[in-house]
This record gives sequence, C-alpha cells and structure tokens, in this order.
Amino acid sequence: MESLLPIITVGITCHNAADTIERAVKSALDQDWPNLEVIVVDDCSSDQSRQVLETLALSEPKLKVLRHGINKGYPGALNTIINAACGEFVAIFDDDDDNLPSRLRAQYERITDYVRASGAELVFCYANRSVVKCGQADPDHVALAIGRRAPEPNGPAVADFVLDISTDTYYVWGMFGSCTLMARRSAFLTVGPFDESFRRCAEWDMAVRAAFKGAHFIAVDRPLITQYKTQSADKSGALPLKYSLLLREKHSSYLRRRGLYFVSRALARSNFYGSKGRIWVSRAYRLMAMALRSFPFRKFVDSAGFGKFNLLTRGRDSQGNRREIGSHKSR
Repeated sequence: MESLLPIITVGITCHNAADTIERAVKSALDQDWPNLEVIVVDDCSSDQSRQVLETLALSEPKLKVLRHGINKGYPGALNTIINAACGEFVAIFDDDDDNLPSRLRAQYERITDYVRASGAELVFCYANRSVVKCGQADPDHVALAIGRRAPEPNGPAVADFVLDISTDTYYVWGMFGSCTLMARRSAFLTVGPFDESFRRCAEWDMAVRAAFKGAHFIAVDRPLITQYKTQSADKSGALPLKYSLLLREKHSSYLRRRGLYFVSRALARSNFYGSKGRIWVSRAYRLMAMALRSFPFRKFVDSAGFGKFNLLTRGRDSQGNRREIGSHKSR
C-alpha cells in the first residue's frame, strides 16, 4: 500500500537562487511519492530567495524552510538538512535543477532491489543526468553515473577512484554528483557529517569516508535530473584546486601508506590543466605522476614526510578534477 511507503525527505540547499529556486521546489513537490517532506535551507542568501521561499511555504504544507543566519556553505547546509530530516531516506536536489516526478520512486526501487539482492547495508544511490550548459536551452549531453549497472563499485576501490590512484576495471564507474544523491538517513549518519571546512569537494570527502566503511555506490541508469550548469567565481581560479589538494591532504595517511600521495597530487593538477585546455601542462604533470608511481623509492619519499617540501605544488592554484563528481555551488 502507498500509505505504508517510508517518508522521503527532499533536501534543497539554496544560496542566491531567486531565479531558479521555485522550479527546484516545485520539482520536489511534484514527485509521485506519497509520503514526502521538502526541506529547503536558505544559506544566508542576499537576493530575493528568502521571500520566494516564504511565499511558497504559505501554500505548501509539505515545505519547510530553514535559514542560516551566516553563510555556512554547501556542506553546512546539507548537514542542516540531514539533521532536520524526518524521512527514512534523504534525497538531495540542487537549487537550479529540474527533477522528473518519478525520481524518488526510481531511486527508492533501485536501493531496495539492490539491498535485497546484495545484502549491503550502506548504499548511496545516484542517477544519470541531462546537462544543460550555461547559455543553452537544451541538454548538451547525459552524464552517466557511477554504478549505474552491475558490477557496482564498493569499498576502498571507490576511494582509490576518487583520489585518482587506481581504477579497478572490473566495476562500472561514472559521475557521482551530489545533486543526484539519495540514501537512507542512517547511511549519512553512519559516515558522519559533511566536512564543513570544504567549500568544494565535500561530497568527494564523504564518498571516500563512506568507501572506507565498505559503502556500495549504485545509480539509476537513466537521466532523472536536468542539471543547469552556471558560471560563477567559485568555479574558477585558485579555490577549486585548493580543495582538491586539501582532499588529498586530509587522506594523506592512506595515500602515503600506498606510496601514492605525490602521485595523487600530480594527477589532480594534470586533470585540472587538461580541463582548461592546457594540454602540455596537463601532460607534464601526468608524466610526473607516472615517474613517481614507478620510482623505486616512492614509498620512502612519502613515508619520510617530504610532503612539506610540496614538490608538486608549483604553479598557479586552479581547479584539478578529472571527473565531475559534484554539481553544487560552493559559497
């Protein structure tokens, strides 16, 4: 019976999204899932977002609007949602995306079917998404999600994938994308809160920590979300690479045990420069990573603590990501 289905909380983080937040909220309220609550956290917006949300909440009993008095950033807003959620499951929607009415049902069925078949206890479910680039009206491409079909990745192999040190070809890899994520609330609590020191890459860090706990990463193999890409200052310049490298630093003990700390840092830079079209710089860092990977004393170099020498961090700080794991706005 539909009335026996669990409550699903849709969480939307909002920051200066007055032009798009109504679309995102309506795509949440229009879900064909009967037991639904929608929580929007206005992360101290300076535009008309708060007024738009308050107007929507007057006529929508399923909508709860929370507001941060100071800007806590994307991970802080996500933590507020998870802490306030009443649902057994939490699904994350972005403040400028559109979601098919069947999204929650499709992800719920994917999770429960997978758990029934595998016995897995810690499962994070994503979905393919149609990507509309800035200034365009129609989707440019479909971003394919991690674990969209068997064999779905799980365990430390996923951490290796995120940190760029290994890709086990046995598994089906793809994008993460927090704007497509749904999991049991208990799964988020088991992994622990999003690290609020990461204005970017917080979902990467969550995935790494979940992988170390043996989590399984699966997805619905069809586009359930239309993601609208936007340009902003936080997506260029020094900050994105700063957090990509900070991710490696946070998990440096794991990387150093593998003798791959410097390799991971070099690949982060290679990926960034490649995404910026600076092919020769990208290739230089990739060659450096290959040399470090094969260097017979690489484990000694990592274990000796030479990271403070910062061998691979010369050059301009910028973003370095081979995969588009997240879609959020950092703020």
